[in-house]
Amino acid sequence: MTNLPNTVEVTISGRKFSIRTDRDLEYVQALASKLESMVEKIKSGNNRITLEKALLITCFYVMDENENLKEQIKSLGYEIKRLEEGAKILINSKKILP
Repeated sequence: MTNLPNTVEVTISGRKFSIRTDRDLEYVQALASKLESMVEKIKSGNNRITLEKALLITCFYVMDENENLKEQIKSLGYEIKRLEEGAKILINSKKILP
């Protein structure tokens, strides 16, 4: 692993974690804040849930969201190609007309 230049301390559900990163510290803090919010929302539904289980559930939620976004991006890519092909056909048909 490369030597990461920055260390940021974040708190999730009362536990402190040191994160080494090459990203902007404010960005990492913002991510940690979103993670904290998600974990606390999950834990609020069941007061017996552990931090580890709440983090695991959060990871699955984020991974599912990521996969859905990848599929949406792929679909948008196909739609862009379809529109480009349609535009080329339209442009070429206009060149033929007087």
